[in-house]
Amino acid sequence: MADISMAASDPAMALVADPEQRRRTRNLWEGIARVVVGAPLLVVQLNLLYDSSAWLQVIVTLVAFYGIVTGLGMLVRGVFGSHVDPATWLSVVWMAAVLVFVFLQLGGLFDELTADFGNREQPPQFSTHEPLGTDRVGKSVMNQAIQGARVSLIVGLGSVGIGLAVGTIVGLVAGFFRGPTEGVFNVFTDSILAFPALILLFTIVAIFGGSVLVVTLALSLLSIPTMGRLARANTLTFSAREFVTAARAMGASNTRILFREILPNVALPLASYAVIIVAVVIVAEASLSFLGVGIDPISTPTWGNMISEGRQQTVLQDAPHIVFVPGVLMFLTVLSLNRIGESLRGLWDPREAKL
Repeated sequence: MADISMAASDPAMALVADPEQRRRTRNLWEGIARVVVGAPLLVVQLNLLYDSSAWLQVIVTLVAFYGIVTGLGMLVRGVFGSHVDPATWLSVVWMAAVLVFVFLQLGGLFDELTADFGNREQPPQFSTHEPLGTDRVGKSVMNQAIQGARVSLIVGLGSVGIGLAVGTIVGLVAGFFRGPTEGVFNVFTDSILAFPALILLFTIVAIFGGSVLVVTLALSLLSIPTMGRLARANTLTFSAREFVTAARAMGASNTRILFREILPNVALPLASYAVIIVAVVIVAEASLSFLGVGIDPISTPTWGNMISEGRQQTVLQDAPHIVFVPGVLMFLTVLSLNRIGESLRGLWDPREAKL
């Protein structure tokens, strides 16, 4: 009792006696140190080392990002404790920041995409009105990157939303009624999955054009079999559970069992998996644009179209930021969506998270 009272009266002894507090304090100071080192390195690379060796730029940039990302993670653990997953919270913050900039552009900010040939291929400089530089025709790289984020989110959420809605319904029906219904479902999904996805997307875009709507519908066609199979597998599992048997014994109709008993249990794993599929769809849309068969680059800038400019060697040598900025933004967005999806899956299905 005397030791406890002494520790309570002496802050230094309390700090030593509490290992969690020691860890939080160490994480806090180490996180601050890493961010303090990483952020200036990134500023130096963008403002002083832009015309230096490409290898030096890559090394400095990687070290800077490593310091900033790991430092922010340690700051989160230092403030909220070691039980908090900093990767998930940083992913949520990143996605929230992306959404904020997208809505700001919808409100009239960051929407200037006029060419300025007198201001071509300007490097990123935080002290100017173009902090992320300009492209080959003088357009703002930052404004184009925000526009690309908006297009990626529209395509990703739209296609996965359609695939989730249609796939859930057909998967529920196939898994619940079985028999001929399940046979037709298997033939449909196997046919789409067996066909090369890239060739199917090329064909649809070549026939109907490279608009946002066409690309969204084409990618939704590919997401329906995946969502349907996941819904069917979960329906088969929950159809054999006791609450479904009890509902049948009480005289509940098939429609009530499907939408009141099974669907609420199937929806949560589907929703967590859908977040991961959104990340896959964003990469697929960027790949189509990079190959020149996606969304029209003249009317609608996308991350894939911006990265596609890097196929010219002069761009990578003289203005690497044109490729680097959208590439980093897409990498962080896809990484964040994957992390959020994995966290939701662990939250809603702890048994699967342990596998």
